[in-house]
Amino acid sequence: MKRRVILLTAFYLILIPTITLASFDVNSKEFKRVIAQLDMQGHADHEFSTCSIQHVYYDEVTEMLNEGKSEKEIISYYVDQYGQAALREPDTKGSGIIAWGMPAFGFLFGAIVVAFGLKKLTANGVDTVEKRGTSSLNLTEIEKSVLEKTIEKERRKLF
Repeated sequence: MKRRVILLTAFYLILIPTITLASFDVNSKEFKRVIAQLDMQGHADHEFSTCSIQHVYYDEVTEMLNEGKSEKEIISYYVDQYGQAALREPDTKGSGIIAWGMPAFGFLFGAIVVAFGLKKLTANGVDTVEKRGTSSLNLTEIEKSVLEKTIEKERRKLF
């Protein structure tokens, strides 16, 4: 009987510290996974030692983990409170798809605008050069041939 009591006491003394060690802190894997997903109101990349917002988030997340909440519950709590802005990366469902697609759409739209603008500028540039060349000089055929020969001579000198 005494032996059983001693063994049970020893067992509980060994078991109790392991139960308290199972509590979550800032070094636990679960904590790091949750914090890696949160933007912390734009303070996620700040230095922890000087950022009071990060201290608040770290305390809240460790408290929720120790209360037994899962990672998904914690993330959904912050998304419910702050919306998709609570996350570093937008969700891949629903309105998060819009957030992922907007940069690509913006790039394509900008490329199309630039392409049409360049096309219009080059088309206008050719027209104005052709008009200016014929209307302002009014050269005869002999003058044109002399000018072409002179330009060709100068081009050959350089190349």
